[in-house]
Amino acid sequence: MHFSDAQLLGWLQQYAWPFLRISGVLMTVPVFSSHQISARARVLLALLLSLIIAPVLPAAPAIALWSAAWWMAVFQQLAIGALIGVILQFVFEAVTLSAELMSATAGLSFAQLVDPLRGVTVPVLAQLLTIFSTLVFLAMGGHLLLFEYLARSFTLMPVGDSGLGLEEMGGILRASSRLFVDGLGLALPVLLGLLVLNLALGVISRAAPSLNLFAVGFPLTLLAVLLLLQLALPSYGERVQQLFDQAWVTIVQLLRRH
Repeated sequence: MHFSDAQLLGWLQQYAWPFLRISGVLMTVPVFSSHQISARARVLLALLLSLIIAPVLPAAPAIALWSAAWWMAVFQQLAIGALIGVILQFVFEAVTLSAELMSATAGLSFAQLVDPLRGVTVPVLAQLLTIFSTLVFLAMGGHLLLFEYLARSFTLMPVGDSGLGLEEMGGILRASSRLFVDGLGLALPVLLGLLVLNLALGVISRAAPSLNLFAVGFPLTLLAVLLLLQLALPSYGERVQQLFDQAWVTIVQLLRRH
């Protein structure tokens, strides 16, 4: 049995394009892009998913190796996958921002730990809420939805398509512009509770000037943060789930523009 060079190139690219797009996703998407997951594990996972997805995808156009069109297609597949992961990463950035706001208001910004997902130093509350949001993401089947939308992306935005244009990049920028609003919305219940506590401490300091607020205020603030988090955590989880749902909608809208 003899195969022509064109046939071999077509079969190779049929698996190479999904591998590149999936690799782009795994470099940026939450959970899978964690520093605790080795690069070798991500490459093997991308290869496995490519072997599963490629046979059911529409035939990819054959592009001459090392040509300008080939390099452009490689960049497009990596960029499409990376942007899918970045849209989901915006949710975790909003969670981190909400924890930063709560920590700054409660005076806990000095308590820093290393975030296992990103490898950067964040407040203790940020690490706690990041782990909580990761559990929400996995509990709602986010990892399975990710693989489903990855497979659908090759139908909605096939290889050889015009790729990402100014309109698509504008959609990404609009999604990123909601980051501060989402983070503030997540932190708002705790911030309002701390505001009431600070007002009460101010009234107490006026009524009893001899009271040492530095000795009393910090333990009360710490206790209030823990109690407010316990009360707000159920609604916090629901809001995080809503943000993930919005992220999936944004991803579908991005892919359906073509």
